[in-house]
Amino acid sequence: MKNTHTLADQLYFNDVLAHALNHAANQVQDPYRPVWHFAPQFGLLNDPNGLSYFNGEYHLFYQWNPKACKHGAKAWGHATSKDLLHWQHQPLALAPTQDYETHGCYSGSGLVNGKQLELFYTGNVKFTQGGRTAYQCRATYEAGKQVEKKGIVLPLPEGYSGHVRDPKVWQHQERYYMVLGAEDLNYQGKVLAYVSDDLQQWHWLGEVFGHGLNGHQSDDFMLECPDLFPLANRHVLISCPKNWLERDGQKVETFDVTYHLGDFDYQTAQFKHQEGVLMDHGFDFYAPQTFADQNGRRILFGWMGKPDEYEAYQPTIAHGWIHQMTCPRELHLVNGRIRQTPVAEISQMRHSEQAFNGLSTCFIGLSAELQLHDLLGKELTIEVADDLRIEVDAMGLRTVRRNLKTQQWQSIEWHGRVESLQLLRDHSSLEVFINAGEGVSSSRFFGQGFGVEANRGFKLSSKQEVSATFWQLAHNL
Repeated sequence: MKNTHTLADQLYFNDVLAHALNHAANQVQDPYRPVWHFAPQFGLLNDPNGLSYFNGEYHLFYQWNPKACKHGAKAWGHATSKDLLHWQHQPLALAPTQDYETHGCYSGSGLVNGKQLELFYTGNVKFTQGGRTAYQCRATYEAGKQVEKKGIVLPLPEGYSGHVRDPKVWQHQERYYMVLGAEDLNYQGKVLAYVSDDLQQWHWLGEVFGHGLNGHQSDDFMLECPDLFPLANRHVLISCPKNWLERDGQKVETFDVTYHLGDFDYQTAQFKHQEGVLMDHGFDFYAPQTFADQNGRRILFGWMGKPDEYEAYQPTIAHGWIHQMTCPRELHLVNGRIRQTPVAEISQMRHSEQAFNGLSTCFIGLSAELQLHDLLGKELTIEVADDLRIEVDAMGLRTVRRNLKTQQWQSIEWHGRVESLQLLRDHSSLEVFINAGEGVSSSRFFGQGFGVEANRGFKLSSKQEVSATFWQLAHNL
C-alpha cells in the first residue's frame, strides 16, 4: 500500500502549524525549559521513537500530541542533531489520519536501510462500542523528504488482546527481527518475536519473555516498549512491566523500567536470562529506547516523565508544553551489569570549573554538572531546589521530592555503597549517576530553590569532608 500526502494529512499539518504560530506569538519567560535536553516547543512529548544515526545525523522521533498538553491520539515528532546536544526541529513525521491509526501513531523504531530510514510503529484503533485493536505499520523516510506511510505489515495476532504495540526492529545477519510488547488473553504480559526477509512480510517466531517462559514468574499484565539488543557478548531485553499497586486506597498503574541480561536464540526466540534489574531510581524515567550509532556505541534516550495522575500538575503546562527527554546515555556491560553514563559529548559544554574540599557550600548554575568522588562511608545531602534533594548514607542514595499534587514528601531509594556521584542539572531536571552509572536517578522538579540562593544550583552539606568539582554547562560553546 503506497500512501503519500492525503487531504487528512494536510489538514492535520495545517492545524499544527496554526497552533505553532499562535504559540510563538505568546512566548513568555519560562524558568523550566531545558537548555540542552530535548523538549517540545509545545504540546505533550512522551516516548522516544525511531532512534537512529542516518545520513550523517542523529534522528530522534518521539510521541507527540502537538494540539494539547495531555494524552490523546499521538503523532510522531521529529528532530535531528549533529552532536546529540544541539537539536533542530523537523517537520511532523506521522499524523494519525488513516483508518488503521485513528487513535494514534503509537511508539516504534527506526532501521537504516541504504538511502532510506525504515520506520515501524503501532496504529492504535479504539472501537466506539468498546475494545480496541492494533496494527503494526511501516513508513519510510528519505533525507529532505516527508515520511511516507506504507500501511499495515502485521495485524493483531491471535491469542492476544488489542494491547500489542511498540515494534523494535533490527537486522541480524541477512534477516530482520521485530519484538513487540503484548498482553495475552489471560492478562499476562509477553514479548513477542517476528522475523522477515523483506521488512514487509513478517512471520511468527515465538514468545521471547513473560510469565511462564524460561522460569520467569510474574503477574505483570503488559510489557510495554520492549528493546532487545546485543551488548558486548550478551543480549539485553529492556521492557516496561505494567502492574497494579495500592495508593491512597486506589489501584494505580506502575511505571517501572527493567532490564534482563541473557542469551537470545534467533532460531527459536528462546531468551535465557538472569533476574530483572530496575534501570532508574528516580521519579521520571519511562519508555527508553536504544540504538547503535556510527561508532558502535549503544545509546539510550528515555522519556523523562510518566503518564501518572501527577503530570497534570506540572507548571510547564501554563507555558504550553510538558515533558522532556533524558540526556543521551551510553550503555556499557561491566561485571555482568549494565552501566549508564552520559555520552562523552556532554563534557564539551563544561566551563568555569570550580574545585571544592570541605563540609558545605553552594554551587550556582541552572545548567551545571557536579561530581563527587571518594564518598565511601560518608553522609551528605545535596539540595537542588526546595522540592528536591539527594541524600547519601551507608545504606545508599535517596531521591526525595515533594509531590506536586499532595505536597507530601516522597522518596525512592537505591541500595548499595555510594563511591562517586555525577549530577547533571538542566533548569528543571536532575540526573544522578551513581558509581559511574551503576545506578541512576532521573527526576523533574519545579521548586524555587533553597534559602537565599533561590533556584540556583546545588547546596552541598556533609558530615565529613568531601571533594567536589563543579562546571557550568553552556550550550553555545
